[in-house]
This record gives sequence, structure tokens and C-alpha cells, in this order.
Amino acid sequence: MLALGAVAVLAAANLIATHAFPRPYPRIFYSLLVVLAAGTLVPALELKRLAAMGVLAGGALAFAPAAAALALSGGFVFLAFSLWREPPEQWRRLPKLLTALFAPSLAEVLVFVGIVFSLTQYLLLPVLGGIAATCAAIVVTSVSFGIYHLTHAAPWNSWRTVGILIIVWLFVGLFYALTANLWATTILNTLLATIGFVRNRVTRPEEQPLAASLLFDVAGIFAVAALSLRV
Repeated sequence: MLALGAVAVLAAANLIATHAFPRPYPRIFYSLLVVLAAGTLVPALELKRLAAMGVLAGGALAFAPAAAALALSGGFVFLAFSLWREPPEQWRRLPKLLTALFAPSLAEVLVFVGIVFSLTQYLLLPVLGGIAATCAAIVVTSVSFGIYHLTHAAPWNSWRTVGILIIVWLFVGLFYALTANLWATTILNTLLATIGFVRNRVTRPEEQPLAASLLFDVAGIFAVAALSLRV
């Protein structure tokens, strides 16, 4: 129940931040409330507990160079293939966009892969066996992530977007199932999320000051390392 509570905290924080306050508000506010507090600090604490219980895969929060290289190479290939027809000004967005999206991607992976995937796999393993439990965990994770976007503001809260994200996150879940590493999965998720934001001309997270984006990235990494890596 505590694990599911961490998922509910993120969804509630996102719903409040995107619907209860007048728009536009500074993105830094969203990053503080949703990304850092609800999406990183709360799940990091829960992941520490799940790791101690044996629910979280061993080494999931240790940096794995091979898995990270696989995520980077595969993600960049898919990024280039998806955006090669985009005009030059969209390509110029990429450095700031990648920086702005790493911290939110980390939060999403911590909650929906670290908690939802791990808990689903752990609970179903005795009933279904290894392969079936892992497949079920991938499906539950992707569906949960897609439905979570109904708490966002437009244009990200449409059922069409939910359907697309469910499909995309089937691959994210599969990547984690193969690598068992949350950092590499975060790298892949950041690159995939960047494609969506480049193609979307309305939401521009890179408008957050670069220094602030870097600060949130470092804070997220440090928070997870400080709270979870000692398990």
C-alpha cells in the first residue's frame, strides 16, 4: 500500500500543479513540487524500502555503463530517425530540451518502473512464473504510465496521447526487463520523451532556465544516490 501511495502522490501533485493553479506559472514551481518532491524524493524513499524487502532488483540503482551505452546509442538512433525531417530550429532545441527532460524522466522511471514494474513482477512471480510475470509487469507499467497522463494539462491528457505513450512505454518496460537498471532506463526515457516535445510545438520545457534544469538534474541524481544506493 505504501508503494501505491507513492504513485498516488505523484499523480495528485501533477493534477494539482497542472489544474489548480492559474496558468502560465513558472516551470520551476512544477519542477519543485512534482518532479523533485513528489516524483523523486518520495519514490526514492520507497525504493529504499522495496530494495530492503527484495522487491527491487539488485543493482537497479547502480550505474551500469554497458546498459547506459545501449540506452544512449539506441535512443539517439531512434531520435535521429524520428526527427531527421524536422527543421534546423527544432534540432537546436535538443541540448536544452534533453537537460530539461532528464529530471522529469528520472521521476517517471522511479515511480512507474522502480515501483509499479517491480511490485507487479514481485507479486505475480509466484503465480505466473518468471517470463509471464515480467510480461505482465511491462503491460501494467505502460498502461499505468499512459493513464497517469490524464492528470496532465492539454495537449498531453488526450486518449490519443495515452494510447501512444502506452505503446512507447512497452519498449521502456522491455528495456528495463532486459537491463534491470533504472539509470539506463531513465536515459532512454529522456531521449524518447524528447521526440514528443520536439514534435509538440505548444509545450516547451526548455524555456526553464538552463541553470535551473541542471540544478534539478543534479538534485534528482543526488537524492536518489543519497537515499537509495546504500541498500
